[in-house]
Formats: sequence, structure tokens, C-alpha cells
Amino acid sequence: MSNLSITTRCNQNCPYCFAGDSRGAIGSATMMSRETFLRAVAYLRRSKIRQVRLLGGEPTLHPDFAWMTETAIAEGFDLLVFSNGLMSEAIVRHLEEVPDDRLCILLNTLDPVRGITSNIRRQRAVMQRLRKRVMLGVNVYTRGQPLDHLLDDIEAFELKREIRVGLAQPLLTRQNRYLHPKFYLDVGKALADFHHRAAQRGIRLGADCGFVPCMFPPQAWDSLEDLLERSGRCCHPNLDLLPDGRFISCYPLHDLKQIPLDEATTAEELIRQFEQARSGVRELGVFPFCRDCPLFGQRCNGGCAAMKMRRWTTPPVAEGRPGRGAESTEHHDGEGAPDERRLSA
Repeated sequence: MSNLSITTRCNQNCPYCFAGDSRGAIGSATMMSRETFLRAVAYLRRSKIRQVRLLGGEPTLHPDFAWMTETAIAEGFDLLVFSNGLMSEAIVRHLEEVPDDRLCILLNTLDPVRGITSNIRRQRAVMQRLRKRVMLGVNVYTRGQPLDHLLDDIEAFELKREIRVGLAQPLLTRQNRYLHPKFYLDVGKALADFHHRAAQRGIRLGADCGFVPCMFPPQAWDSLEDLLERSGRCCHPNLDLLPDGRFISCYPLHDLKQIPLDEATTAEELIRQFEQARSGVRELGVFPFCRDCPLFGQRCNGGCAAMKMRRWTTPPVAEGRPGRGAESTEHHDGEGAPDERRLSA
């Protein structure tokens, strides 16, 4: 897969945002030009990728968003739009015209406890309008985060019957709110219970990057087999293209390596270069005991590469050659407080 980050602008300020590094580092290059977009479409075709995936920032804020979606559809691509759902009426009307079998809007939902009520109402209004074009997503950044409202929204608005679940991961060069591994067992149990409730209602869970099988209760492994098979080994280069035409492996690894898009670029070659750049953390895991685990290297790659670098390497960014070091004291746990204790289990 490959993502086109068409803008760094956003109308939200989520404390766990994985794109925070790029928003601060790109400077004035906040909007992808039409020329770069067309070069990106050619790259996707060259790489035999059949889906245009638009993200930001908030991609619907790009003034050429409608043109980009129309161009992608006309070129025979399907569309995946990563959005917070806080989009204008004009954009909603535009997306209503896209056939629902050609478009998926992955809507990053707001926490009903901590979110702004008016924004939650706006999200649900978009769900009601776009219905089967919408798949809900949630980033888990703290313990006790409510999730069952997602099941109710899917049924109330007839949305896609799948939820994409991600763990908030750390940025290498800045502080953001992320879920510390010491809370993985608590979150894993809650997600296993949520998976069971979702399955009872015919709703599937899909796992984003960074999960490790050991965070889930062993007694739930049989029912979670499909989720575990994908989640433990899915930390790989996402191939995010920034608005100015530079590729990064993924947003948390924004400063690890950057590769410019040219007329010969292919996804296969980008993956090779980015895998080489982070090869030094393959033998590490997010826990000190990962290398002794029988799942390591088989069903689990040890978790998010950015999390490994933040926890076990000094300095955290070293152009793919991280050194061995003690666990950093700069971590932030799921409640946002500094954590200086070394994880022992």
C-alpha cells in the first residue's frame, strides 16, 4: 500500500497525532500540487497499486480535493480517504456522488467522553449522509477508552461493518501522547472483550500497526486468531508521500529516512530502502523479554519500530543504525504523565 498525504493542514489537534512531526518539519509545503499528485498517480500505476489513499492532516481541506478524487476515479482507481469527518457541506455533497463501491472513508472517531460535543454531532451527521461509504476507525491512546458507541453508530447509520483499531504510537523527535507498553495488557483485555461484543453483532475488527499478540489474554487467542495473525507482523513501511513529493516509511519514523519521488520510483524499491534503514531494530521488541519469546520472529515482529527506537536506542534516530541503550526516560504513558520506570514484565 501507499498513502498520499495531500495536505498538512488539519482542523483538529489530537494529542496523539502521528502526523505531528511532518506538520512541524515541512514548513510552507502544506498542500500537494496537482503536478505532484499526477506524478503520484503514475507511481501507483507503475507499482500496480489499485487504490488511491488520501490523508493529511485532514485531506478534505485541500482546495483540490474534489479534483483529486475525480481524477483518481477517472483513472480507474478506488479511493480510500482518511478523514476526521469534520468536512464541509460541499465536500459531503461531492462524496455522495461517488459510487459507494469505489469509495471508503475511514473516519477517525472522537472519544465521546473527551471529544467536543459539537464535533461529535458533525461526525455523526456525515455518517448519516455517507452511510455505506464510511468505515469507523479509532486510535487507542489511553486505558478505559470507550468503544461500544462505535457498534451503535455502525448499526444506526448502516456503515461498513468493520472497525479499524490502532494504537497511538510515539513520534521519534517530538512528544506526543501515546500508549505505553506497560498498559498493553489492560488494553489487550479490553479489546478482546470488545472483539467478542462486536462479533456478536456481526462486526469485524481490523488491527493497524503496532499490536503484539502477548497483549491479548491467551484464553482469547482462538477467537482472535485472524486478528492476531495480521496484527503481530504488520509493522512495515507504509510508504507515505508527503505534500512536497518526499516519501517516508511512516509518520512515526518521519525523520529516519526520506526518499524523493521521481519518474522511476516504485513501491518495491521504496520498501527495500526503508527496510534497510530500520534493519537495526529488527532484533528488538517493545518488551525486554521479546527476544526470548517463542512467537518472536514467527508470529510477532516485536511491535512498532518507532516504539522500539524510543525505548531501547540511543539516540532514537540514527539513519537506520540505532545503538543499544537503556530505556529512555522521555516516554509518556497512556495518561500523559512521564514514566521513568524500567519495564520489568
